[in-house]
Amino acid sequence: MKNKNWVHTFAWVLVLAMPLWFGSCKKGSDDTVTPATSSSIQGGWKISGYKIDPGVDFLGTGQKNTDLLAYFKSLPNGLGTDLVDCLTGTTIIFNANGKVTGTPGAKCTTSTDVNPVEDNSTWKLDGTKLTLTSGTDVTVYDTVISGNTLKLSGPDKEDFDGDGKEETYTVTLELTKV
Repeated sequence: MKNKNWVHTFAWVLVLAMPLWFGSCKKGSDDTVTPATSSSIQGGWKISGYKIDPGVDFLGTGQKNTDLLAYFKSLPNGLGTDLVDCLTGTTIIFNANGKVTGTPGAKCTTSTDVNPVEDNSTWKLDGTKLTLTSGTDVTVYDTVISGNTLKLSGPDKEDFDGDGKEETYTVTLELTKV
């Protein structure tokens, strides 16, 4: 069951990271980094990438993986593919009133037992820091916007190697404006 808890935790992290991505109304190169504003984050977003640094040898093969979506896809019995379809199919909406709503992807309810959009979640942008609050959980992300991509990055602690000690990782959620 530890894998299911880990998958659920990361699914929620992904959902929370989605609001940091925003599309720029400014014409120009997609490589232009634009300061985030509340109005640029408002709207719908979909997860397009999920990275972890440093990489982790999730499968015990000696190969470290930094791409969590690719790792999820490698999970057996189609669970990983369904999870990735759930996460990338979910639309997360950052509303002007500070609430987070959304529509779960089709695979979220059929086989993954994950709904990345939590009820009563809120968001707030302060400079380059996006704070997502869900109940008593408060997570703060660094935000970077480039073109139609919003990247939310923040530290996370987890015992992926099973040695009884939590290691610190930087998790980056990449979102695309819809």
